[in-house]
Amino acid sequence: MSASPAKATTYAIAATFVPWAVGALLSFVLIYAGGYPDDEGESSWETFSGDWLSDWALAFPVLAALLVGVLAWARPTPHRWLLATRNTVVYAGVLLVVSAVRFLSDGAGEAVDYAFVTLLIALFTLQLPLCAALSAALAGPLRIVTEAHDAGADPGAGVTGEPAAR
Repeated sequence: MSASPAKATTYAIAATFVPWAVGALLSFVLIYAGGYPDDEGESSWETFSGDWLSDWALAFPVLAALLVGVLAWARPTPHRWLLATRNTVVYAGVLLVVSAVRFLSDGAGEAVDYAFVTLLIALFTLQLPLCAALSAALAGPLRIVTEAHDAGADPGAGVTGEPAAR
């Protein structure tokens, strides 16, 4: 049984847009508001908005939410931590690809290196841990995870390969 499209969409938006917004806020507070060095004479807000509010930066949470939502709807998972791991890997993968394409389009020679730096910043601005935590926390209330066992099956069976003692 998979989640309904409405629940999968709600889940995907919460699991991707919230970490992205928290990452943007922490990035502004920790990096840009502290006097981020800028050779072009731009203010911290101009530099921040160029990094976080550009077309590529805004495409990232939309693409991540789309992939997480489709996976939540099409590929049900029986365990919330497996779901959280899958969503975090999808979030990180989309971040890497979008960052690499963005830096390639800007003409950066080391686009892959910059993409991994972006991923490291996502870790320090709590985007990746928050994506995992929200994915696991919201899976139960929104009923994204499937039933781990049937009503007639014994939940302790199969752990060691032998049926559980009654």
